[in-house]
Amino acid sequence: MNTRTEGLQPDAPRVATRALVELLSSMRFAISLLTVICIASVIGTVLKQQEPAVNYVNQFGPFWAELFLALKLNAVYSAGWFLLILAFLVVSTSLCIARNTPKILADLKSYKENLREHSLRAFHHRAQATLDESPAAAAQRIGQTLAASGWKVRLQQRDNGWMVAARAGAANKIGYIAAHSAIVLVC
Repeated sequence: MNTRTEGLQPDAPRVATRALVELLSSMRFAISLLTVICIASVIGTVLKQQEPAVNYVNQFGPFWAELFLALKLNAVYSAGWFLLILAFLVVSTSLCIARNTPKILADLKSYKENLREHSLRAFHHRAQATLDESPAAAAQRIGQTLAASGWKVRLQQRDNGWMVAARAGAANKIGYIAAHSAIVLVC
């Protein structure tokens, strides 16, 4: 019986699978794939598709015609390499949707009311002022002003005052899911 004392060793296949999923679902990978697809689409648009080989030889010469035919640039949209890149884009975008949708849906319901004052001070979009009215009246007035401007507002009384939590733009997050789903559908 052999016992290891150097600690827990990660299971190599699991680490490799996790790294592969991270790569496939990363935005950099998807943008790289989109860039290659865009370049290939430009080539497929500029270069006449599905022409006889003789036409390519007459127009570009024997060297370039042979290269175009070898790379399947005469049939870009049905070439195996193009379809493979498209398949990777579908997988990448699907993994991205699967990873981010639960966070987005949870964020749609959250006002982040449980943050501490110290954390609130670190926010980029924040304001602080001294008001002449009572904290309760100021919180009510600010909440009503934000609600009238289309914000969803929650007021929370705390030990040392009031917190006004407001959010807007939930449709933008639904738009993220819709746009990425549309990419998968179109591909």
